[in-house]
Amino acid sequence: MTSKESSLDYRFDTRVARDYDVLRGHPAEVSLDIGRAIASCFEPDARILEIGVGTGRIALPVAAAGCQVFGVDLSSEMLSALGQRLQRDKDLRIHLAQADIRALPFGEDVFDGAMAVHVLHLVSDWASVLEQVSRLVRPGGVLVLGRDWIDPDSFSGKIRNHFRRTVVEVGTEMLPPGATAAAPPSGGAAIVKCLMDLGAHPVGEGEVVGAEWTTELTPRQVLDGIGSRDDAESWVLPDDVLSETMRRLEAFAASEWDDLQAPRPVTRRFMLGIFRFDA
Repeated sequence: MTSKESSLDYRFDTRVARDYDVLRGHPAEVSLDIGRAIASCFEPDARILEIGVGTGRIALPVAAAGCQVFGVDLSSEMLSALGQRLQRDKDLRIHLAQADIRALPFGEDVFDGAMAVHVLHLVSDWASVLEQVSRLVRPGGVLVLGRDWIDPDSFSGKIRNHFRRTVVEVGTEMLPPGATAAAPPSGGAAIVKCLMDLGAHPVGEGEVVGAEWTTELTPRQVLDGIGSRDDAESWVLPDDVLSETMRRLEAFAASEWDDLQAPRPVTRRFMLGIFRFDA
């Protein structure tokens, strides 16, 4: 299936593949910590499926920590970027397949586990993707859901939270007459319920911290990342919605911080949700 035939409105093209690791990558030591944290959820030498492998920002450190990773992605450009990196490190056991994650090209019970990081929100029928994963992972296997967390009390967290609220406001205002806005997705709660219906149960009492670090950013950098669509949360917004959202977001930031160019610390974490399928 090509990108145009997918339900995705955003193309993971050459520009995105080139810039993805800069925009979404982790510092080198943090990346290693994330790889070790994820690998520790599985048995040694486990065969792990990653849906939406992208340029390998998760697959590479997980493979370096001892797992075999079977990565699937729709974008040939993203896979090409990862393939070039694997040419430089041939010892890593990463196997790649170009495919739509809604039609995974594997047999049942062939994997010891699976992982998904920032990909389920890109497909409207994410529940069917999880249903496939539940069949491809052997009984007793583990699914890891990873996500990046930004301190909501930091300036970056405040900008992002205001951005999300403003997108809903602007999107509702721009609906055609008589149309109604869709309710915002319930996110994690809906995914947990779906997995439990599929026979997977959370390991522990909630998400765990796979890595934590502090970086410095400026409000201007965060605003520019959102406005230029380099930020994942603005990838799929229509032009008119993004334009008006940014106008309001810029006004909000100017009212909150005197100097948008001043670097400020931001605490970040990589969070893991761990689920085990019934044996």
